[in-house]
Amino acid sequence: MSENISYPPDLEKVPEIFTRHIGTWQGEYIKTDTRGQFSHSFFGNFTVTIEGSHYRQVNNYQYSDGSRLQLNFQGQFENQILKLSSSSYSDFEAIAWDAGQETVCFRATKTQDSALITFVETMTLLSKNQRVRSTQAFKNSIFDGISFIEEIRLS
Repeated sequence: MSENISYPPDLEKVPEIFTRHIGTWQGEYIKTDTRGQFSHSFFGNFTVTIEGSHYRQVNNYQYSDGSRLQLNFQGQFENQILKLSSSSYSDFEAIAWDAGQETVCFRATKTQDSALITFVETMTLLSKNQRVRSTQAFKNSIFDGISFIEEIRLS
């Protein structure tokens, strides 16, 4: 009989702020165009786990037309930096780091619809169960708008 054993984060490799993002978060993404005008919104649910120095994140999105999308990410902490890849995007690459002041910075690239998409995000903890994320998006190195989301921790 096998047991499902969970190992706590390796605090020598994992910056403490990342451990405070473990759990399931939920909120509404609001996307704007390059002039800050509302473009569209959708709901998201994000589950983060860290075992040892291994990071996993599952994003579940629900759109107004009823469609859903799940994206899977995995990573490893090296020298206090999280290096991420994704089984959902073959060329997805990202890094994330502790920026101080309760903030994690995140930079990612992927190809979508034949364009190189770059995301630069800040994720700020407001309290134990509340955080805000804001993301600048670039399409082929041209500014493509901003997204933001206020999230609450469900678990």
